[in-house]
Amino acid sequence: MNVVNELRQLLGETAVLDANSLRERAAGIWRATEPLAGQALIRPSTTEEVSKALVWCAERGLKVVTQGGLTGLVHGADTDPDCIVLSLERMNAIESIDASQRCAVVQAGVTLQTLQEAAAPHGLMFPLDLGARGSATLGGNAATNAGGNRVIRYGMMRDMVLGAEAVLADGTVINSLSPLIKNNAGYDLKHLFVGSEGTLGVVTRLSLRLREAPVSRDMAFVALDSFDHVKALLRHMDQQLGGGLSAFETLWSDTTNW
Repeated sequence: MNVVNELRQLLGETAVLDANSLRERAAGIWRATEPLAGQALIRPSTTEEVSKALVWCAERGLKVVTQGGLTGLVHGADTDPDCIVLSLERMNAIESIDASQRCAVVQAGVTLQTLQEAAAPHGLMFPLDLGARGSATLGGNAATNAGGNRVIRYGMMRDMVLGAEAVLADGTVINSLSPLIKNNAGYDLKHLFVGSEGTLGVVTRLSLRLREAPVSRDMAFVALDSFDHVKALLRHMDQQLGGGLSAFETLWSDTTNW
């Protein structure tokens, strides 16, 4: 079986990279010196192509590892020479931003920063934020249930996902892309895939909740002499700001030069 040739016949010439091409790619942002391993890397551009690829792999008993922006630190997207790597890098379109509904429908390969910048002209924000915003993809954020530095006010990625589309290992497409915040119509299937790390299916599209952008931002840098005081300050600030505190981070003294 010539894996690369068969996959190219299925998905197109440019959608499949062979093992030699994979070695020109890094295994991850934090593993930049290590080459990516695998029999082939497939880059579908639609949900239908993801489905066809997974059916093909399932029928042949091939392992599939899904990759987003490769910014994770828990080795959830690590590959080996025998696997098929599925990258969502070509599924990178923001399909819609509804300012009145305050939601966006995006493909899984859209980066976090791209959505943040697209929401801003509408006076809106996508509140998830983390240092790897320029590389981390929204599909990966959902699959890992990313937290970021605004979790104290806006919650985890799970709290921002209104709906999801995912493809199961047998190619079945699960579509639950409702844009509604208040929705109790039947089973909430999207929550099965948020945080599943790709073990239940490949997240391909998301309906995401946007928020009104804050009109002002203030930041304070506070020196405290005990962790008990850190906890007390957090409680105090959350109370005094009426739930408006969005981020609270601790920097230990042995990490600075002061």
